[in-house]
Amino acid sequence: MYDIEILSRFNKFPVFSLSDVNQVIDNRDYAKKFLGRMVKNGKVFKIKRNVYTLHKDPFLISAFLVKPSYISGMSALYYHRLVTQIPNRVFCATSKSPARINFAGNINFFHTNYFFGFKYEEYEDFKIPIADPEKAIIDSIGKVPISVFEEALDSIDEEMMINYLKRIKKSSIVKRIGYLMEKQDYDAHKSLKRFINYKYILLDPLSKKNGEKDKKWGVIINIK
Repeated sequence: MYDIEILSRFNKFPVFSLSDVNQVIDNRDYAKKFLGRMVKNGKVFKIKRNVYTLHKDPFLISAFLVKPSYISGMSALYYHRLVTQIPNRVFCATSKSPARINFAGNINFFHTNYFFGFKYEEYEDFKIPIADPEKAIIDSIGKVPISVFEEALDSIDEEMMINYLKRIKKSSIVKRIGYLMEKQDYDAHKSLKRFINYKYILLDPLSKKNGEKDKKWGVIINIK
């Protein structure tokens, strides 16, 4: 079987493993040598031990490396064209433990207890799981400074965001996102007030430790 014929079997997979190749080449040692040769020739890219791809794009392959996971945070917001800053890494949410994989830059997997708010989007002839803008904003809190993604709040679906916050019910998330929504002239307080406790928290957990207190939302406004 020619090399090109073997590789063509994996064109439709963003990521494949040594075991997958072993299904085609019925000899594990030869399959391993074959992959080593293909990597050396630049026809296959090694991601980590026994895991490979035919693609150089970390955005494409990221959500297939840890399952279940979906692309979120700044990566999803940039995909939706809601932020201007190009992310220097790919952010993915997973229900499993956090992980970092170095492939054409860092792919960061962060744990979430709220594994929802994404759908499969068309990208480079594949369908990949990407957070919708509202969930990507929620997932961004504490991962990057609010100033980096705040512009995306201009384009949210207010009803969807409120429904997500009601589903999450976590006061710290509700207070931070609620305040940011109100700053953008969304009327969110009435819908969310039952989830608000009045223990003051920093609006941006990654910014300075002091600022004015907002009694309505129970946040310390430590951003401009």
